[in-house]
Amino acid sequence: KQRNELFEEGKSTILPDIISYRSCIDAWIRQWQKDSPQKVEALVKDMIKKYSMEGRKDLRPDADIFNLVLKACAHATVTWHEDIEKEANDTPISIANRTFALLKGKNEFNANPTHATYAFMFIAYKFHLDFDNSRYTPLLLMLWKQCCNDGLVSQFALESFQDCVLDYQFWKAIGGEERFALLGKTDPKTIKVEDLPQEWKRNVKPPKRRGKGTK
Repeated sequence: KQRNELFEEGKSTILPDIISYRSCIDAWIRQWQKDSPQKVEALVKDMIKKYSMEGRKDLRPDADIFNLVLKACAHATVTWHEDIEKEANDTPISIANRTFALLKGKNEFNANPTHATYAFMFIAYKFHLDFDNSRYTPLLLMLWKQCCNDGLVSQFALESFQDCVLDYQFWKAIGGEERFALLGKTDPKTIKVEDLPQEWKRNVKPPKRRGKGTK
């Protein structure tokens, strides 16, 4: 924000680019603070504003950028035990829900959910929605069904889902415990994405291969 203001005032010739925004976003995510999602969402909104009003095509957000908002929600300080009704619009859950809704609906950026979108949503619900809340299990199961229907079940999404529901709910969601017992798998944590129907993972893109000298 400071760099933007300096540029607008003519005190700097350095115009914030996508790398600048990503660096700020990553820094806020690593803070693991309750307000980190608000800060990240604000940065993305600023990117969108400059993309739309100034024609900055280099700042056009994609699914990866919106997933960073979800990642911030997933990594924010746990809030499920707090009374946060008065600040409902700025809670990690609220921010995650509206970001997810943007990706699932039609948007000017042609950004669509990825497997990471679902994985971060599972984690966000686990940390910010009370397990005893009557909405908790139905929401998680509905989200899992959408993930399967979209063909975006990756190992990351699978493990994130498995980690936020009870074992019997997990078994039922993936087709029944008996089915996997025939394969010699009786522990939910031994289930791999390769064990699931191809239809559920058809749209998961292979991980990007890193170049030499990178980690």
